[in-house]
Amino acid sequence: MRLLVLGAGYLGAKLAEHALDAGHGVVLADNWHATAREQLHGLEERGALVETVDVREEDAVRSLLDARYDRVHLLAAQASRPLSITDPGYTEQTNLVGPRLVAEALADRPGTRPPLVYGSSLHVYGPDLQGEITGDAPYGRQGDLAHLSKIYAELCLELYARRHGLDLTLLRLGIVFGPSPVEHGRPESQTVVDKFRLLAAAGEELTLDDGGRATIGVAHVDDVARILLDSPREPGIVRANVAAETATVGDVARLARGEEPRDRPAFTVASPFEYRHSMREYLS
Repeated sequence: MRLLVLGAGYLGAKLAEHALDAGHGVVLADNWHATAREQLHGLEERGALVETVDVREEDAVRSLLDARYDRVHLLAAQASRPLSITDPGYTEQTNLVGPRLVAEALADRPGTRPPLVYGSSLHVYGPDLQGEITGDAPYGRQGDLAHLSKIYAELCLELYARRHGLDLTLLRLGIVFGPSPVEHGRPESQTVVDKFRLLAAAGEELTLDDGGRATIGVAHVDDVARILLDSPREPGIVRANVAAETATVGDVARLARGEEPRDRPAFTVASPFEYRHSMREYLS
């Protein structure tokens, strides 16, 4: 099997690692805005082909998608809330225009079109969630462009999938944690689980917004990469949540400090996948 991974960052690199372990061919493409090209050297040495492509550039996207792939994974995105505030233009172009250009290029391909797997976010459901969150829960209000753009991208990709008969899997990812071949050093690009783990190991204070009451869904990067590699599991348009567990931010901090959790999460996430890693195991 030959995979195209658009977005060679934290998650894309881990997906490529799993694909190479399984004996698949991998093409990684990125514009190196958040990831340094040299961070992919290890994957290149193992056989991955690394390309410089920006999903905002139509000709480059079409040229890349002219080749044969068995599956396309669209993970290229500006996912940071702080960066979406300081650089809204880049966020909009990458997260809104990019998915449309990829969908158009796939739709215009002659012959068999590869399935498209899109890395979305649990944030599409909005804040203040209660009870069990299933894949058919409605979209919720948004507080930043990075996550608002995920809703547009999902709907845009669905539009092209219905119009052109594309197989599309929308994976709504929780907060991902754990080691990857590519990791970002900037605090605004680190997720709360890894950030708290590093701060606690250094003996530094863990700052909790709103007292740490917010509930988050989380999953280990190994599990997420494996789920991505195994998708799609069925044809057509599929929506699924990817989160192994939920916890309050306060309990994430407690686990990072070696304490016992004490909060009850406000919601749980219905997910059809198997998970092999826990946050407690990682933070301990």
